[in-house]
Amino acid sequence: MSLWSRIKRAAKKVWRAVKAFVRAVIRVLVVIVTFPTKIWDLVFGWLGWPPKKLRLHIAVLRSPSGPLLTNLNDLKPSIDLLKQVLKDRCNVNVVPYSSGNKNEIDNWAQVLIDVAPPAALKVRCDEGAVWDEVGEAGEYFAQNTAGWVSGFIPISLAFPITIFIVEDVAGKIGCAVPVFTDYATVAASVATSKDSSTLAHEVAHRCNLWHLDRKNNLLYHNNGRTPPYWLTWWQRNVLRASRHITYLF
Repeated sequence: MSLWSRIKRAAKKVWRAVKAFVRAVIRVLVVIVTFPTKIWDLVFGWLGWPPKKLRLHIAVLRSPSGPLLTNLNDLKPSIDLLKQVLKDRCNVNVVPYSSGNKNEIDNWAQVLIDVAPPAALKVRCDEGAVWDEVGEAGEYFAQNTAGWVSGFIPISLAFPITIFIVEDVAGKIGCAVPVFTDYATVAASVATSKDSSTLAHEVAHRCNLWHLDRKNNLLYHNNGRTPPYWLTWWQRNVLRASRHITYLF
């Protein structure tokens, strides 16, 4: 590799890191500015009143051999479970980010056009995901996250959550990057399972909830969690106070 190629490669890495930092700063500022509007839910969110909204978008990655999912309707059981749990537990209505499509599922999900880079198809979690956020995978996810232009400029006051359907999550089946992002990843193998609560689990993580060691709780740490997927009173408070949960948008 020539010296010039090395310089360009290093500059690209730095620019990716700068953009990731700016995205995080923007989200932190949003949290600070909107904090006064969250006080009610932080204290009385367990009441589930008034009703709120969460906007969701699902992006299915494309590998060199084709889309990771060929029938988007296979995602409906996971979407329906998410809608039911958040409505029943928190009085939060989950709605699609898009609208106006002839087929309802197309409002919820899309297959991305470009072939995803290897780092985005097979992702890491925990500390590895933090490093990936400032690398090629993080840049790819940022560019395809709903509510942002070029992964750099927010255009939606709803701050929708994007779930990326990936080929594999190392050591897990889903991951919400433990930094300020608007997305999470779910392995294709579980996203279409008729009884999978993984999508709902990762959305809850993205709304600032952490693991709880109760098998019938939505935040139980593995896919052995069981219905009815309870949320405690304080979990409802925290979730309803998330920047992704809004009254108006």
